[in-house]
Amino acid sequence: MNRKLLFIGIWCLMNLHQSVYAQSGGNSTFSFLNLVAPARAAALGGNAISTPSEDITLFAQNPALLRPSMDLHVSTSYVGHLAGIKYGNVLFAKDFSKVGTFGFNMQYISYGEFDETNVNAEKVGVFKAGEYAFNVAWSKALDSNLYVGANVKYILSSFGSNTSNGIATDVALNWMNDEKLWSAAFVVKNVGTQLKTYEGAEQEKLPFEVQVGVSRKLPKAPFRFSLIAQQLQKFDLSFKDPNDSGIDPLTGESQEKKLSTLNKFSKHLILNLEILFTQNFNVRLGYNFLRRYELQFPEKKGMSGLSLGFGFKINRFQISYANTIFNPAGGSNHFTVSTNLKRSVITE
Repeated sequence: MNRKLLFIGIWCLMNLHQSVYAQSGGNSTFSFLNLVAPARAAALGGNAISTPSEDITLFAQNPALLRPSMDLHVSTSYVGHLAGIKYGNVLFAKDFSKVGTFGFNMQYISYGEFDETNVNAEKVGVFKAGEYAFNVAWSKALDSNLYVGANVKYILSSFGSNTSNGIATDVALNWMNDEKLWSAAFVVKNVGTQLKTYEGAEQEKLPFEVQVGVSRKLPKAPFRFSLIAQQLQKFDLSFKDPNDSGIDPLTGESQEKKLSTLNKFSKHLILNLEILFTQNFNVRLGYNFLRRYELQFPEKKGMSGLSLGFGFKINRFQISYANTIFNPAGGSNHFTVSTNLKRSVITE
């Protein structure tokens, strides 16, 4: 494969959709695709695209992180979210030698059960709401340091009898040095289209996103640091209330808030840290600036944007937990169990 053509292709793909889908949260359909189920990535601020490891859960965010050593690894994650919402995923990897390594990911979210009423607000039944994505990923080494990855996902959304579906793809690169002390990643996510719209609705955009990340493990200390830049397809991620005219109703003067360039820039960043105590136990911390800005309470900011968790191994099983803190009102709890069906030990 010509590496130069690969980079040109990804660049064209990114710029094509940047011009069409320059949106932020709340302006697209199938937004559940951005939810992070695996506990490891959740503990690291919701993003681990550049974390080098043989952990199968990482390819859910970056298909280029699939490795031949993940052959016959399997994982499942469950998340207890707010308001009784539940979501998770199931992952499986299989290596096919010269062809590359393939991964299979079934992602789901359940919004629960709702009353169905008629025009007179009389209950006539109940219905369930949920969304699903069926994902086939692939990765292959271009040389000893550079991996390319991609996936295709079929998306299904069901709110009672009102359904929608779509198709999307992610493309990614991952570079690592021989000692795995440095790792870098580039990911273009959710390039696709809505095939069938909801009843009475127009076609909507998908949550297109561009991400880059870099990770560094200290050579003589058990620390791995990562810096992730998210939502790079749009610089200003500030929420603009469509009902706010920006004019004070009493004085008639402009009251538009002007945000600094530093404020806008910081919303793209995620910082995370892994403390690798042993091969069998580690602790994870993350800080998501955008999550803090969007979800904090003005009068009580608390630890909004912070996430933390841990992972440990018992025999053939790798178990992880994470807690993501939205604001003082609560957050979400993530649980992941992974194993190797070949009965070999999963290593970091």
